[in-house]
Amino acid sequence: MPSLGKIIVLLTSIATFSYTFYVVSKLTLFLSQPRSISRAHTWIFNLLDNKSRLETAYGPIVLDTLYVIGFILQHSFFKSALVKNLICKLHLVAAERTIYTLTSSLCLHYLLQNWLPAQSIVLWQINVDESAPLWWTFVMTHILCWTIIYGGCFIMDLGELVGIKQAYYDMLNYSEPIAKKSLELRNLYAHVRHPSFVGFTLILFVTNVMSFDRLLLAVLLTTYMYVAWSTDRTDCAYQQRQLQRKKQELKTQ
Repeated sequence: MPSLGKIIVLLTSIATFSYTFYVVSKLTLFLSQPRSISRAHTWIFNLLDNKSRLETAYGPIVLDTLYVIGFILQHSFFKSALVKNLICKLHLVAAERTIYTLTSSLCLHYLLQNWLPAQSIVLWQINVDESAPLWWTFVMTHILCWTIIYGGCFIMDLGELVGIKQAYYDMLNYSEPIAKKSLELRNLYAHVRHPSFVGFTLILFVTNVMSFDRLLLAVLLTTYMYVAWSTDRTDCAYQQRQLQRKKQELKTQ
């Protein structure tokens, strides 16, 4: 009979997954929904003619920068040895991934809820509503990228990624799910836990209205991904071998 504490951890991990799914769905709409063209937007080249436009962007840019930095700091701090050692001392190893997922979702939700658009500065704007080919190109690009990202999460073991599997295995007194994976895969997971750097980059930069706040978000998150996702040659070689093996399996079927 599992202890009450282990049952609570499992239920918490399931609730965290539901909340994370809700936040990620809001993020998908936030990043990928075509934005409407506003006459209030001024091209960046016109700023010298109307400096007040630049002044009105100061507040949103400062606050948005703080929101993104807060999310990045949380993402990095909760992966640190300090936090992992603290969780180990509190005997919450099975809840480590759940705690990380929950705090990440809370920070991301706060960012989305409080994001302030800097609508006075725009680098480019394309009215996709007036052109069906442009609208479909924009939408299909984002759908393809999100499909790769979501599909990659399932391939990388979604249950383990969000922490449900760890809590379930702990309740049944099994070893950690990561222990059942190969050494090469564990090394890959230690370097990167989200699929498709290219997919996220396209989603961030392929927008019909590139306002200054969107550019800020794209640059900061892309830079963070480039620094944090430290895959090496061993990881690339492992993924190449897995791809070749899958191709051989498909040929023999």
